[in-house]
Amino acid sequence: MLILLANLLTAQNNCSPFLPMEEGATWELTDYSPKGKVQGIIRYELLEVEEDGDDMTFTVKTTSLDKNEDEVFVSEFEAYCKDGEFSYDMSFMMDGQAMQAYESMEVDVDGSNYALPDLDAPAGTKLPDASLRITVQGPIAINMTVDITDRSIDAREEITTPAGTFDCVALSQVVKTKTIMKVEASSKEWYSPGVGVVRTESYNRKGKMTGYSELTAFNQ
Repeated sequence: MLILLANLLTAQNNCSPFLPMEEGATWELTDYSPKGKVQGIIRYELLEVEEDGDDMTFTVKTTSLDKNEDEVFVSEFEAYCKDGEFSYDMSFMMDGQAMQAYESMEVDVDGSNYALPDLDAPAGTKLPDASLRITVQGPIAINMTVDITDRSIDAREEITTPAGTFDCVALSQVVKTKTIMKVEASSKEWYSPGVGVVRTESYNRKGKMTGYSELTAFNQ
């Protein structure tokens, strides 16, 4: 146990994971309308932390629930500490309620990594773009894309949610989605080391908020 803890601390020195470190940790993100009405819930569980020297791979289970807390979609994604940088596999951004309609079909997912900076990264720091491609094989092939661009650090801020108060790095970005139509929007996100996403805010092209999410439970 002491050797494992030493290894984890060594990895943390090289990379600040924006996820819990203990297998079995659970947390919950609740989605709200602009007026604060619950739209859905995503429950997360850290299934595994795998080490390779100073690099680490995290496997996370996600369970998407509707506003009545009925289960609609279950999936997994990975996150990484590699070469001193933390990133999520972009599949962590898949909309569980949207994907429910394609459960019986063949779905191919291809995405880049979604990198996050060190907590002390200065405001104005530029972050790499990220993208996600989803192809659904069915009677009619469906192609969905998400491109996230113009990513930058806004500030370091303390955010309070129903789950507690967290020291966060805040970032903003442009989100372009395409299925049948192209939609351009923007978002703001707050991430805390050892926790993950604490709050998100989504805006349409005119800058009007379309929804937000908050961390509503955190157990490790």
